[in-house]
Amino acid sequence: MNNSRNSRREFLRNMGCLACGGTAAALLPQLHMMGTALADTAAGSGYQALVCVYLYGGNDAWNMLVPFDTARYNTYTTSRSGVYNATTNPGGLALPLPAASAKIIDGNDPSSTTNQYFLHPSMPEMTTLFNQGKLAFVVNAGSLVKPITMSDYTTSSANYPQQLFSHADQTNQWQQAYAQQGITLGWGGQCGDLLRPDNVNTQLSPCISIAGANRFQVGTSTIPYQMSSGGLTNLSAMCNPTPCSGVSTSSVRDNALNAMLAETYANDFAGGYSAIFQRGRDLNNLLSSGLAGTTLKTTFPTQNSLAAQLQMVAKMIKLSMAQNYATRQIYFVTMGSFDLHSGMMSGTNDHAALLTQLSQAVNAFWNSMGPTDVNAQNNVTLFTMSEFARTLQSNGSGSDHGWGTVQMALGGAVHGGKLYSNGGGPITGFPNQALNAPNNFARGQMIPGIGVEQYAATLAQWMGVSVSQCNTIFPNLTHFGANNLGFV
Repeated sequence: MNNSRNSRREFLRNMGCLACGGTAAALLPQLHMMGTALADTAAGSGYQALVCVYLYGGNDAWNMLVPFDTARYNTYTTSRSGVYNATTNPGGLALPLPAASAKIIDGNDPSSTTNQYFLHPSMPEMTTLFNQGKLAFVVNAGSLVKPITMSDYTTSSANYPQQLFSHADQTNQWQQAYAQQGITLGWGGQCGDLLRPDNVNTQLSPCISIAGANRFQVGTSTIPYQMSSGGLTNLSAMCNPTPCSGVSTSSVRDNALNAMLAETYANDFAGGYSAIFQRGRDLNNLLSSGLAGTTLKTTFPTQNSLAAQLQMVAKMIKLSMAQNYATRQIYFVTMGSFDLHSGMMSGTNDHAALLTQLSQAVNAFWNSMGPTDVNAQNNVTLFTMSEFARTLQSNGSGSDHGWGTVQMALGGAVHGGKLYSNGGGPITGFPNQALNAPNNFARGQMIPGIGVEQYAATLAQWMGVSVSQCNTIFPNLTHFGANNLGFV
C-alpha cells in the first residue's frame, strides 16, 4: 500500500474518533472548488447585501397579487373556477374582492382606473410597504431561453426551458438563471466570485446560507458558508472557539484535532478535507464571540421558520457591518410547502397561512433593518424566488404547476410602489388571465414576459456587477430587450 493511501486511511480513522458538529460540515459540499482562482472585481463602495427568500414548491403568485378593476377581476375569477366558498364552491380558488381601501395602485400609471390591484388579505404588512414605496413586484417572470410567443413555443422545444414544469429543474434554472444544461454554478455564487476581493475579510464567504446547501450560492471560487437559524454549530466536547485555556478533557481533544489539521497529507482528498475543516474552525473563531454578543431590538414572530432565519441574517448583517467584515454579502433563506395541489384554500397550512408567515417574517426583517436597530434599510435588498406560479384553473382542491410568476423586491433602494412587467419582449404588461389567452395555456400557465436573467441581472448590477460581467454570468441575457428592469 502506498503512502497516499496510508495518509488517507490515517486521516479518516483519526477524524472518525472525533464527534464533529456543523461548523466544519458547513463547508464540505464544495471540495472540488478548492484552489480555483478568484475573478476580477467590480464592486462599488459601502456595504450592500442581497437576501434571497426562496419559496420552495411554486408559490401561487396569482393569488398573491390580484387585479382590482372590474373587468380584469372578473376574468381572474372565472379562470380560477370562481370565488372559494367552503360550502357552495369548495373547488374555487379566487379571492373575494376586498373593500376599496385594500387596493394598491401601480405607480407607473397612478391615474389609471385599470391599473389597480390588491394583495392577498393575509399580507397586510406587504400592502403597507408597497404603499410606502419600499416594495415592488416583478410580474410574470420565469425561466426562458429567449422571449417567446405561443407560436414560438409550439414551433420548437429549443425555444423554451428544458424540463418545463419540473420542480427540481425549474428551481435550478431560477438559481442558475440559465434555462439549458451546461451550467452548474449559481448566479449568486458567481456574483460572489466578483465581489469577494473587495471584502475586508476574505476568509468569510460573501455567500452565507441559513438554509443549508443550495445551488444559488455556488460560484467558481465561492464556497457558501452555512449556518443555522440558531447560529453557529460547535464541535462536541471541544473548545469553541479554539484554543482552550487550561488543561481539560476538552483541551486534550482540541489539541489532538489541531495537530491532525496541521499535518501535511499526501492524498488530495485528505488534504482537501483537512483544509476545509480548518477553515470551518477558523470561521467559528472569527464569528462566535461577536455573534453571541449581537442583539436586535426588533421582535420577530415565533413559530415561524422563515422569521428565525431572517433574524439570524439580521444579526449577521449587524455584526458584519460593525466588524467591517464585508462590503458585499449575499444571504439565502427558504420557506417551503407551497406545492399546494390540494388544500390550497383550506387547512392548517393553506396558502393563506403560508402568506401570513411570509408577510410577517419579511416585515420583521424590514423593521430590524431600520434606523433604531441595524440601520441598513438602504443597504439591503430582500427579494423572492420560486420555481413557478401555478395554474389559474383549479384541479378541484388546489392548483398545479405553472410557469410565469410574480416576485417581490423590498428595500430602501427599491423603486417601490410599482409593478415591473415589461421585459422588452413580445409579452408585456400584466398578463391576460383568460384561459387560452395568447400568452397562456389552456389551464392558465402563463408564458413569462420577463426572463430570470433580467430579474437577477438587475439585482447583480445594484451590487456592483457590471453589464459586461452580467453577460458572462447570464449567457442568455443578450437575448432579452432589457438587461436591467429598473426596480432597484
